[in-house]
Amino acid sequence: MDNKKIITLVNGVESAIEVELLCAFEMPDTKYKYVIYTKNEKDKYGNIILYLGKLEISNNKQFLVNIENNTEWENIKNIINKMTNYDNIVKGEDNERK
Repeated sequence: MDNKKIITLVNGVESAIEVELLCAFEMPDTKYKYVIYTKNEKDKYGNIILYLGKLEISNNKQFLVNIENNTEWENIKNIINKMTNYDNIVKGEDNERK
């Protein structure tokens, strides 16, 4: 069973593209919402490239915007690290718990 969640992104200039939604979350203190997605592209080392955007709503439409604030980026990286560590613990890959 395939549990992939596909969303469509539309750029005002280019045609729409479908991407795989990996995660969506809200920052507790700011209430800003974010999405992490992939186009299933790989970097030169074979790692899947991930994209992250901040969700904004205007005129009843949802938009993804770049994150340009360094403090906001640091907070997001902390959350992603916590999610990764939690996932490793659930999968039994946490060396401290073995």
